[in-house]
Amino acid sequence: MRPGYERLLPVGEFRRVGIVAKPEVSGGYFERLVATLEKRNVQIERVVETNDGQPVGGGDPDLVFVLGGDGTMLRASKIYPGRVLLGVNLGKVGFMSGMLPEEIESGVEKVLDGGLEVQEYRMLDVCVERENEKHQAVNDAVLVKERPHQIISVDVTIGGEELFAFRCDGFVAATPLGSTAYALSVGGPIVSGDAECYVLVPIAPHALVSRPLVLGEDQVAELRLTERSALLSIDGDEPREIPTGGWIRIKLSEKSVKIGRTSDWTWWRAVRRTFL
Repeated sequence: MRPGYERLLPVGEFRRVGIVAKPEVSGGYFERLVATLEKRNVQIERVVETNDGQPVGGGDPDLVFVLGGDGTMLRASKIYPGRVLLGVNLGKVGFMSGMLPEEIESGVEKVLDGGLEVQEYRMLDVCVERENEKHQAVNDAVLVKERPHQIISVDVTIGGEELFAFRCDGFVAATPLGSTAYALSVGGPIVSGDAECYVLVPIAPHALVSRPLVLGEDQVAELRLTERSALLSIDGDEPREIPTGGWIRIKLSEKSVKIGRTSDWTWWRAVRRTFL
């Protein structure tokens, strides 16, 4: 593994690519991308997010170009799980992006000539009471109160041990990749992308002393609501209600998201560029 890169993966030839883009993408970026790919005889599958947020598309691409910001990258990871995502940053933050919009032509040429670096980041498994399947979170799972003027009570258990009860606005459980998102804004640490862990950060706890938790890859966290219901949102998706007495269980997943980049990139260089 090269220093500064997380799980560098081998990259083969790209013969089929997908494109995920918001309808409002402008500036000719989509047309420039398509024209450059067609020059190299690459088969293109287009996927567009509709105005109501429901993606359409399909196929089995070797690589997915994502025109947008980090939110579009998260949606692309749901459309094409397990595929390499290469973001062209048209958003405001672009921490997950791997290509600048002004470099589309040269970037595509570099990718097709074998110059793509791919990093693999672990996701979270999120289990919800009374649901029969696990959900995966690339960035985070957020449990938050429903009513602005009230707080919720959450019992936290780690590895089967009752740890503490919190009266707070909620919790953010975040991957290392997601540690730079909502978790950071509520006081969580920035975790290096190659760390085998996740973080659990309380939101506005009603306590004099409160600290985020960094949990190992084999540790399961259970959050149980003991007073009032709350909402659970995974990677910013439409929230679902968790009733009083309900629980969610969280652990580091065996599955991962694969993010491609065309430039000389390191985790801490991206942190400096984005946040400092």
